[in-house]
Amino acid sequence: MKNVYFQTKNKKIINKIDLFHKKNYTNKINFSDEIILCEFTINKSIQASFSVFSNFLQKKDKSKIIAYNSDIQQSLKSKVKNFFYPNLYNNYNYELYKSFNVSDFVFIKNDKEIKVKSDLMIKKLFSNIKKKSDLLNLKINGIWIGDLIYDSYLQKSSLPTIDLNSESFKFFFNDCIYAFNFWLDYFNKNKVKTVIGSHSVYHSAIPMRIGIKKGSDVFQVNFHNIYRLSKQKLFGYDLFSDYKKIFNKFSINYKNKALEYSKKQCFKRFGGKIGVNMHYSTKSAFSTYDKSNRILSDNNKKKILIAAHCFLDNPHPYGRDNVFNDFYEWFDYLSNFPKKTDYEWYIKTHPDFKIETHKIIKNFLGKYNHLKFVPSNTSHHQLINEGIDCVLTVHGTISWEYAYFKIPVIAASQNNPHKSFNFSYHAKNKKDLNWAIKNFNKLKLDYSKNNILKFYFMHNIYRQNNWILNDMDSFLKKIGGYKNISSLRFYDEWIKLMDKNKLLQIERRLNKFIVSKDFLMPGKI
Repeated sequence: MKNVYFQTKNKKIINKIDLFHKKNYTNKINFSDEIILCEFTINKSIQASFSVFSNFLQKKDKSKIIAYNSDIQQSLKSKVKNFFYPNLYNNYNYELYKSFNVSDFVFIKNDKEIKVKSDLMIKKLFSNIKKKSDLLNLKINGIWIGDLIYDSYLQKSSLPTIDLNSESFKFFFNDCIYAFNFWLDYFNKNKVKTVIGSHSVYHSAIPMRIGIKKGSDVFQVNFHNIYRLSKQKLFGYDLFSDYKKIFNKFSINYKNKALEYSKKQCFKRFGGKIGVNMHYSTKSAFSTYDKSNRILSDNNKKKILIAAHCFLDNPHPYGRDNVFNDFYEWFDYLSNFPKKTDYEWYIKTHPDFKIETHKIIKNFLGKYNHLKFVPSNTSHHQLINEGIDCVLTVHGTISWEYAYFKIPVIAASQNNPHKSFNFSYHAKNKKDLNWAIKNFNKLKLDYSKNNILKFYFMHNIYRQNNWILNDMDSFLKKIGGYKNISSLRFYDEWIKLMDKNKLLQIERRLNKFIVSKDFLMPGKI
């Protein structure tokens, strides 16, 4: 009975969305033979964003919208469904896409010629991949896809690093090369004017990388923002090199306003408020704590905190220039480092940790008894007050958070969000990392609050536009929190806020953005 109730309720919502699309996105135009290639996803917040953006472009360019499904390693059941679509497989996500003017769907399918080409290519490519960095740097026809394969494998296999000789990796690699050749063939045979994707990382971004090479307009689109990708900027968040330069161009009045707003937001975050400019967060890393329950040893030894990353989650979101190939290699290297120092070494995960990360860390703790585990719910206020002397990360937010309290942070990456500023140290290589850890008290860092607040504004406000929503906080309350952004509830509440006038306002902003050729639409206060 419960399932019947939810199916009936969902059907009503789907019908409402379908009517909304047909009412607002009816483009009675003669389409050209050019294509807007739009990623197929079941995430409703992304679907809503795609519906607005793709129809805006269609109205402007008269291109037809075709949805692409970039899934690889599909189950037999999925392959059967896809083979018989649209005759037998008409689930509601396809219906929603069709209702916002998607005229066709493209799946990765078997093709004998592409298979023969891929098999020959795989043999040649794999013979040249001797180490993980070779895979990471892999390019085909001048198109860099090594990072996409690397990070996708970690995510799909739930493994922290890659064994190049494992059968599971070889199988996955073969699938990725076939997918690359499938999409390359598609671009060669079709006039793809625009590619719209939700992320510029993982294997789903392969069509986006090919599109960039082929001269298509390529956009990363979600409800937070829209990024225009290019050969110079392959990644949707690659603005941080220009943070300081962009901020310096603001008027004096706007600079002051931005700094004051950032100061208030930092006060909230360090006051223990959950989700401040991090709507996905469910726990605060800066909560109050019990002073009677000490975590760090009460002695004069220098204390180092390793701020562990999720081992499976996209170690290359900003590209290369990390000291290590992945988070596991970084963590393994640091686990052996204490032998070279007289420091005390502590490990802590984020409060919103994944279970797999905890399991991997427990294995390390079993091997290295000099490492001390800090419970994930421990407040950073407690660690700071008890005397953490230095923090190690790859590219985490902890860089600016501990800098705010004048504690040195060493990032094992030259390509991280904080690189425009000098409030944390960005190691060039292992030798440089070694030196920095041994001499952290000699690092010449600038803990100016203004610089940290500038970074905060650029990273958390300017970069977050929320272009299809006026008030993110109140909207998330309506749908029961960030956890529901992928659900029909997002779409249902969103269409209640939208009408012709509001869609026209959004279209005017989109038009200004498209004409500007800018990298992103900036967020404002």
